[in-house]
Parts: sequence; structure tokens; C-alpha cells
Amino acid sequence: MGLVLAIVGTLRGRAPSRLRRGVVAAGTAVQLASGASFAVAGSDGDGGLWESTRVVVNAPVSGAALLYGVGKGGEVHQGHNGTTAVVLNGGVIRAGTMFGTVFLTDQRMEADSPRVQGLAEHEARHADQWAAFSLVGGPVAFPALYALDEAFFPGAFNHFERQAGLDDGGYDTPSDCPSIAGRLTLVSLGLVAASALVARRRLRSPSPASTGHEAFPRSAS
Repeated sequence: MGLVLAIVGTLRGRAPSRLRRGVVAAGTAVQLASGASFAVAGSDGDGGLWESTRVVVNAPVSGAALLYGVGKGGEVHQGHNGTTAVVLNGGVIRAGTMFGTVFLTDQRMEADSPRVQGLAEHEARHADQWAAFSLVGGPVAFPALYALDEAFFPGAFNHFERQAGLDDGGYDTPSDCPSIAGRLTLVSLGLVAASALVARRRLRSPSPASTGHEAFPRSAS
């Protein structure tokens, strides 16, 4: 996306700086290399159009996660739903974390286990979320939104986890879901943001003196 914007800006006569061109080129090279690595050693799922689109969209993130997992000596397992699991000896968050379509975990992947099958479906839904938000806002959109949601609705209160299925993800459904404290905090921040926007608009609105117009009282004709 950055490369496309740089090209469009250049065609319009707005030449980007050397630093910006270097950052865009380096980022593009890293994403292409990560995507290529995942295309060679990644998922071999035979799903439909969305699963294929998900693999392509998530390829840069998936490739980086796959390279990290293999570099750490992880054991690679291909899922039937187009996902890839890399089993590590440690260094994972919770039972594991999904990066694109690659699941880094310290749990043993027993294909016939109902627990593993449910977890695979849960993580596949996270892969769907990652791809959907990447199409809209780029590869960092989903992790940023997930972290924001997690700050106000941690664990089983997280809306992305709830959408992916709490039972399949190994979460216990809380009795007061969603979190009342999280909702109050989010509403408070929304009110603060709205107040700041209103104050900013008032400060920017021109006064009659600044526009050169004076208010004269109307006279009868």
C-alpha cells in the first residue's frame, strides 16, 4: 500500500524524500520475502475462494511467524482448514498466538483430539479476522485493534475472542460478560474524545472580527 501511494504521489508531481522511498522499499522487500517463504513452506489447504484469499493477504505476517517458529526449532503441522501450527518449547502467550494463518503454540498438536480440533477452528477464525482487517487497514490493523480491545476487555471479555468462540479457544465464559468496567472505561474515553473534538472545532471556528464582517443591527426600511 505504501508503495502504491508513493507511486501515485510521484505521478502527481509530489516526489517523496529519499528516506521515505527507502522505508517503503525496505518494507516492501521484507513483506515480499516473508510472503514468498510462506508460499514455499506454508499452508496447503484446499479450501474455497476466501481461504485462498486469506492465505495470500496474510502471507507476509504468516511468513514472518513461520520463519521465527522454524528458527526456534519448532515442529510444523499443517491444518485441514488452511492454517499452520508451529509447536515450540516455550516463549508463547497463553496457549498460543495466531499470526496471520500461522499459530505459534506450546501445545501438542494431536489431530484426532477434539480439543485440538476445536482450537484449530478457533484460530482459523482469528486468521479470518486478521485477513479481513488487513484488507481494510493493512497488516497491523488487526493486532492494533485486538490490543486495544484487550486493554478494556481482557481475556474472555475480548470481543475478538468471543467471535472466534470461547469454548473452542479454551476460555471459560464469564458470568458478567461483557465486562461492565471495560464498557464504562470505553464510554468515558469516548466522551473525552468527543469533548476534545467539540473544543477543537470551537477554537478553529472564525470569529466575526477575523472574517472582516461586523454584525450591524437591522433597521426598518
